[in-house]
Amino acid sequence: MRIVWPAATVADDVDPVGLVAGDDRTAPPGRPWVLATMIASADGSATDQGGLSGGLGGPADKAMFAAVRAVADVIVAGTTTVIAEDYGPSRPSPAVREQRIARGQTPAPRIAVVTASLSIDLGHRLFADASPEARPLVLTVSSADPGRRRALEAVADVHVAGDGAIDWPRALHLLRADVGASVVLCEGGPHTVGQLVDADLLDELCLTVSATLVAGDGPRLAVGPPPGRHRPLHLARVVVAEDDALLLRYVRARPALDGA
Repeated sequence: MRIVWPAATVADDVDPVGLVAGDDRTAPPGRPWVLATMIASADGSATDQGGLSGGLGGPADKAMFAAVRAVADVIVAGTTTVIAEDYGPSRPSPAVREQRIARGQTPAPRIAVVTASLSIDLGHRLFADASPEARPLVLTVSSADPGRRRALEAVADVHVAGDGAIDWPRALHLLRADVGASVVLCEGGPHTVGQLVDADLLDELCLTVSATLVAGDGPRLAVGPPPGRHRPLHLARVVVAEDDALLLRYVRARPALDGA
């Protein structure tokens, strides 16, 4: 991998773990720093023809994906993504675990499943294979079935963050105040990312543009209600992979850049 932007940081043979760990992610008041990591084909699809995102990525994307995970305190994903991508507990390498501990983080990030219906199998490996140090989290709503909630509480820490739908400001406040998260990573799917965009809570987007065309009718990166005002971003870094993928880091635009 090679950094090509900004010009002052151009370098070959980049270590993605060190690169991502060196970025500033100072949490805003009252909530964690929120970033999303997503991949899209060159023609804009967030999934391949099989309906999954993983098939779009090569070795560089997977390495950057792991590097971004390494800085997160909590990894958030919707139920559809957790099931479709067969999520299990995050298991960083020994070197990454040591780095996390040195930074004052837990050895492994915790996974938080977003589900208003609580319709996820209690035997899913995310719960079955979890270690006590990284017990899964569930973000749900007050209207969820009480019986399902009690059952899930046996295998996860369940947090109510909304009534009929997830209240994202409330959810992020809970993750900050109750879980101690300073950095929250959203891995999708597009509807979950779209909700964060709609609530104007996304501070960073790590986007891989895969050097491939898939056509079809795959979803875009963020799916949600009709757009309101634009959410300006600042291009902070461009990395080019050996397979011609672009690994882009965008952050929330500073006032001087968005005209405020």
